[in-house]
Amino acid sequence: MTAPTWSPVDDTTADLLSLVSDTSHPSADFEWRAFVGVLSATAHLHGGRLDQNDYREQLRGVVAPKRIAAFHNRALAEHLIENTDDFSVSTDKKGRNAGRPTRVRRWLGDAA
Repeated sequence: MTAPTWSPVDDTTADLLSLVSDTSHPSADFEWRAFVGVLSATAHLHGGRLDQNDYREQLRGVVAPKRIAAFHNRALAEHLIENTDDFSVSTDKKGRNAGRPTRVRRWLGDAA
């Protein structure tokens, strides 16, 4: 019987794991509050619709780029947002995501 072989963690993965898992770091709470604030403000401007093209630039320099996806998952788990069946095409050239599909979400935070 052959045991599974685990790949070593590369530097990028190690950085991502430590960033996401380090919830005691003072910036994690600040970044989370900033993230939720940006989502709330964007949702109020767009009738509850959250398209990352509408708010990604506001997060740049405030929330660590690799933490944004983790915060989306946290917001989903805390029922602040929900997925819709809609997608848009990313216009994020600085983050090298331009042309990729991005899920559109709906804000639930005020009702949560």
